[in-house]
Amino acid sequence: MDQGTRNALDMVLRVAKTDSGGGGRCARFLLSLWDGGTYKVDLQDLMYIDREYFSAMMMVYDYLHKNNSQLEAHVSQADMNLIVAEWG
Repeated sequence: MDQGTRNALDMVLRVAKTDSGGGGRCARFLLSLWDGGTYKVDLQDLMYIDREYFSAMMMVYDYLHKNNSQLEAHVSQADMNLIVAEWG
């Protein structure tokens, strides 16, 4: 993963661990990429997140799509456990 995408992913992870509206939106985005069968993201809800976070999420999503990669290749189980505990 290139540094720009890594920075974007780190931002989304950091925000997802916060107790805020943006945190919930980032968390649901990550959870859906982690296990879309269990966790769903409301795409309309993503329209209400700060532009900076939205751009970071789209950068991550674009990278995963272009590289046929899964989120679990780039995020630790420990990080996701924190997000599941808060938002799952």
